[in-house]
Amino acid sequence: MGLATEEEVSILECVRKNNLEVEQAILEAQKTLEDFASVHAIPPPTEIKDLIWSKIAQEPVTDISEATPSILADNRPTIEDTSFSKRLVTFRNLTVAASLLCALSVGTAIYLHQENKRRDTLISELAATNETNLLVLQSLQNKWKLLQDPAIKTITLTGVEQHPNLKAHVFWNINTTDVYLSMENLPVAPEGMQYQLWAIVDGTPVDAGVFPLDKLDEIKTMHRIATAQAFAITLEKEGGNPTPTLSQLYVMGNI
Repeated sequence: MGLATEEEVSILECVRKNNLEVEQAILEAQKTLEDFASVHAIPPPTEIKDLIWSKIAQEPVTDISEATPSILADNRPTIEDTSFSKRLVTFRNLTVAASLLCALSVGTAIYLHQENKRRDTLISELAATNETNLLVLQSLQNKWKLLQDPAIKTITLTGVEQHPNLKAHVFWNINTTDVYLSMENLPVAPEGMQYQLWAIVDGTPVDAGVFPLDKLDEIKTMHRIATAQAFAITLEKEGGNPTPTLSQLYVMGNI
């Protein structure tokens, strides 16, 4: 209709050749215009019709063989068509590449996030293990130091009939009367309960202190004992008892 430039028309023709939806839209628009023109058509005057036929009769007939090359040439893709097609293909390829790159970036980010979480978890586990190992090493060093002291007397407390596999050690400094206790393999005390050490002095149990609830793997300083014939451990209520509960006797050892 003369509203578009030659370049715009060329681009539109190229697009409609490569896009069925655009082609269909153009055909539907053309059909609508044709229908509108048919409904509102005005018959031309008779003299104009006669003038047109007279003009056609005066025009020389052109050999179809001469016209064919020109027609074929008009249907060949122009340089603009080829260039635009190449741009469309390049744009499509860039779009696909960008989509793949985006997916790859998201996947990489997720993978790195999961790896960081696993690394942090591993570091936490290693730190906890390292702390436990340091405590064990410190306990062993303290035991070794006590064993090397000639003033220290080591008393092994073995499990009674109800607890045959349990064991504990008392390190008693006969010069200073200091007493140290290592619980060895005694289980963690139940809630509301606590292990208590007793020194047997002339047949009478003497309170030597309660052991901390959550430090069974460490050597703890207990009450000083000047003299004793044996040591024993019972399970008592939290805080200890003035007298031992013999039914809760776990380990015992003579000096």
